[in-house]
Amino acid sequence: MINSIKLKRLTLASIFLALCVVGANIKIMGSVAFDSAPAFLGAVMLGPLYGAFLGFFGHMVSAALAGFPLTLPIHLIIGFFMGICMAVFGWIRLKFGTSRWGTVIISDIVGYAINVPLEMLFLYPLMKAAILAFFVPLTIATILNIIVCEGVYAFLPRAIKSESYLRGH
Repeated sequence: MINSIKLKRLTLASIFLALCVVGANIKIMGSVAFDSAPAFLGAVMLGPLYGAFLGFFGHMVSAALAGFPLTLPIHLIIGFFMGICMAVFGWIRLKFGTSRWGTVIISDIVGYAINVPLEMLFLYPLMKAAILAFFVPLTIATILNIIVCEGVYAFLPRAIKSESYLRGH
């Protein structure tokens, strides 16, 4: 039998998963979409492992809806990096506090750094100069997804934010 804490975590993860699918339908360019805002929020509220799953899943749904424009192997690599991005983002927030301004800024910068320049560095050998065409849209999308995450989190009731059991404590 599932206990109430696990049930709440699974329910919230399911909601974030559904929101990743909705966001995957809001395209900026190709497979670049609003699928990662719920994953960022899930990483803050549920922890790094849930965030990693949401980041990978969100990107794969977005890529599938766009017809895997960069090929399935490339999108698997991007999904992997999205998972890493969300895991690190969630870990920073879990370790140093979800609402401290310094932690928020650092996690946002690290999230961007993994999702754009680091990912592009790894994809460059496979895509060559074509990857550079994604820099601006990916930067815009990442920043907007992070802003949506932080905006939603800022307006959540304190009671929801203080439920540390959601993050696995």
